[in-house]
Amino acid sequence: MRSRPPLNPEDRQIIEEWQAKIAIANRNNIFCHCKTCNAEWVDSSLEADCQACGSDRVERISCWQFPDD
Repeated sequence: MRSRPPLNPEDRQIIEEWQAKIAIANRNNIFCHCKTCNAEWVDSSLEADCQACGSDRVERISCWQFPDD
């Protein structure tokens, strides 16, 4: 694998700002789908169990990944 050259300070700042915005978007916007009972909800935790049946078989997708139509 080829090594990448180090980022210049401007590029590093752009990437850090982008990462901070993604972290904010994830904070309260996790779409959850229970694979056991098919319940769906939006949560702020990546560790939440199903609110309907208590299962830990939960698929989690960051809501910012859904397009705005």
